Amino acid sequence: MIRAISLDLWKTLILDHDADEALRDNVRARAMREVLGEHGVAASEEGLYESLRCIDVLRRDVREMRDWTLTTSNQIAFVLTQASVYPSRDLVDAVLPRYEAAIFQLMPALVEPDAPQLLAELALHYPLSLTSNTGKTPGHVLLNVLDTLNIRMPFTHFVFSDEALYLKPDRGIWQLLVDTNELKPEEIVHVGDSYRMDYKGARTAGLQAVLFGRQESLPAETLAIDSLSELAPMIEEMNR
Repeated sequence: MIRAISLDLWKTLILDHDADEALRDNVRARAMREVLGEHGVAASEEGLYESLRCIDVLRRDVREMRDWTLTTSNQIAFVLTQASVYPSRDLVDAVLPRYEAAIFQLMPALVEPDAPQLLAELALHYPLSLTSNTGKTPGHVLLNVLDTLNIRMPFTHFVFSDEALYLKPDRGIWQLLVDTNELKPEEIVHVGDSYRMDYKGARTAGLQAVLFGRQESLPAETLAIDSLSELAPMIEEMNR
């Protein structure tokens, strides 16, 4: 019996255009150069930008250099080191607020315009959790993004990778979700757009799962929806 719903964030509830994160990295590089200048340190904005782009490449390679990219502080320390700048705690802390705020210069959009209403309706029947990997925008800032997009209120729990220190599909993040909800794994259904990280990750950890966005070349038994409006009927069917 499913008693709670977990939802992925990116490409399930919100999305970027292809170039958005690269444009935000321009904002971050400029901010970092300015903050460094205020502290008497010179650095190339172009070099800072290239290091920022490198982080995304490293995050896609799950075989190496993954864990250190989990937090924004570690990301900034990496970029400073690449620029031959000693990443002191004071310097990292000075950069941090403007680094994390870059998302507000170029806000993501809702996947479904009526997501606020659809989530509110789901929350009438099931507690909702948000279970999301974070990139250069940490969980505590993403909460403000959710507020701006009017989709925060329906959620009871938030599980972000930079706070959990686990990345989906690692079993650790699912265990934290289960513990936070105080339910058995099979009593939670997770909904997300990635077959490997969301669907398979959740199923391997003992949760139920629904793929957001029907895709070709997947096993026939894969449960999938194209809209949050399809989720409640599917859960009713799963509970029979």
